[in-house]
Amino acid sequence: MFDVAALLSGLLLASPAASPELTTPTPETPIFGGVDVPDGDWPEVVAIEIGDFVCTGTVVTDRLVLTAAHCLVEGVHPSVIRVSFGSNMYSSPVRTFATDYGVHPEFCADCEEDIYDYAWILLRERVTGISFPRVMGIQDEWDEAMYPGAEVTLVGYGLDEVNRLGIKRAVTTTIEAFSDSSIEFRAGGEGKDSCQGDSGGPAYVRLPNNEYVLAGVLSRGYDCGEGGFYGVPYPVLCWIEEESGVDLRRDGCGACDCLEMDPERHDTGCAVARPRGPQGDASTLLVLLLGGAIARRRRTGRA
Repeated sequence: MFDVAALLSGLLLASPAASPELTTPTPETPIFGGVDVPDGDWPEVVAIEIGDFVCTGTVVTDRLVLTAAHCLVEGVHPSVIRVSFGSNMYSSPVRTFATDYGVHPEFCADCEEDIYDYAWILLRERVTGISFPRVMGIQDEWDEAMYPGAEVTLVGYGLDEVNRLGIKRAVTTTIEAFSDSSIEFRAGGEGKDSCQGDSGGPAYVRLPNNEYVLAGVLSRGYDCGEGGFYGVPYPVLCWIEEESGVDLRRDGCGACDCLEMDPERHDTGCAVARPRGPQGDASTLLVLLLGGAIARRRRTGRA
C-alpha cells in the first residue's frame, strides 16, 4: 500500500475504500487562454510523466486512468510511468506509478481521421477521496450536449501562453465540428485551447444537472490557441474492459455500439489531419480541409 501523509483537498492514495462524493467546481473563467486550477479543483485530472515526456490523463475509477495512445506507444515499462496529482506536477506530494497499461490496437498515427488515440493506465495504488467522472454514453445526454457550438471544458498540465508547463489549467470553449463518424470532434480556437503537454487530457461537457461528463480525450491540434481534436471514448469502452478488466459502461450495451452519434446532423466535417510520422512530439500534419499545421500534444522536456 502506498501510504501518503499529505492530503490534497481530500485526495488520498490508499487501500480500497468507499470514496466520498466531491463536486468538481467550475473554473472561474472560461491550458491555453484559461486559468490556473487551485488544489482540490478537478482532482481527477493528473499529470503523466515518462522521462521528459509530459501528458495529461483522467482518473475514471479508483485505479484506472484514460489518456492518449501516442503518449505511450514507445512500449515503455509500466514502472517508469509516473502519475502526479494536484495543481503543480513538480511540487505534488501525491504521486504513484503504473502497474500496467494498454494502447488501442487500432491507433493509427498516419491515418487521416478517427485515429483511435486512446490508452489506459492501471495505477499501483487505489485513489480515494474524490468522485470519478462518468464517460459520455447515455443517448439523451449525447443529444443534449454533443453538437457544434456546445460548451466543453478542457483541463490539463500543458503549456500556457507564457510557456509554463506542469501547472494544471482549465478553459471553457466550444465544439466546432465532428468527423463523419462522430468518433472525433474539434474544439477550441481564438486563443482558448489545449496545448503541448495536455495530450490525453479530458474534454468535459456540462449537463443540465451541472454534472461534468467526460466526452473527449485530447489527441492532437493546430498551433496552440487554434483548436484541437478529441477522441470520443464511448466506442472503445469494450476494449478497455477486455484489456484492463474495468467496465466503464453505463448504458448496459454489451457491444459498445448502442449510442447513436448521428453524424448526419452535423453540418461540417472535422477536417481531421494526417500526421507525417509516428514519432510526433511536434509532428506536422496535413490538414485536409482547413490548411495549417497540427501537432500531437505531448510535450518533450520541461519549460
